[in-house]
Amino acid sequence: MSALLHPVRFALWALAGAGAALALAIAVSVAFGDRPFTVMSGSMEPAIHVGDVVITRPIAPLDARPGDVVTFRDPLDSKRLITHRLRSIEVRGASVHAVTKGDANNTVERWSVPTGAKIGHVVLRVPRVGYALAVVRGPLGKLLLIVVPALLLGVLELVRIWRPARKEVSVDVAAA
Repeated sequence: MSALLHPVRFALWALAGAGAALALAIAVSVAFGDRPFTVMSGSMEPAIHVGDVVITRPIAPLDARPGDVVTFRDPLDSKRLITHRLRSIEVRGASVHAVTKGDANNTVERWSVPTGAKIGHVVLRVPRVGYALAVVRGPLGKLLLIVVPALLLGVLELVRIWRPARKEVSVDVAAA
């Protein structure tokens, strides 16, 4: 049984370490002004999938170039954000007029922002992490984030208490 636990324990520690490293990387990027968003539609398939998390860096619209993947406010619903590929950009007076299109879409969006505004430039895609974030954000996920670690700590402490003490073997160096 003990030989079986070593690979399992290693895999669990590796998974926890990878998760912690990912969380740290996202936290550092957020601290420097980047924003993570979970992708909720397949409009950017195959480049960006549903459930992926994209990290965006705020840029001036004049810094965007055709081919960049950008995040912007939906021209029809300002509460909704869209992440699509920039097709063209044109400056008219104090406004930047952009045309974007999702890679999997047949239609384009036309929108404009003031030249001094900010849009998001996608700098990183983290595959499938959005699914885990959706679970964690719900009430069950929050409960699991508190209850499961508390139970694991309790079990580990009970095992430590009830495990028989190991006998120490003393070696007398002078007698040898």
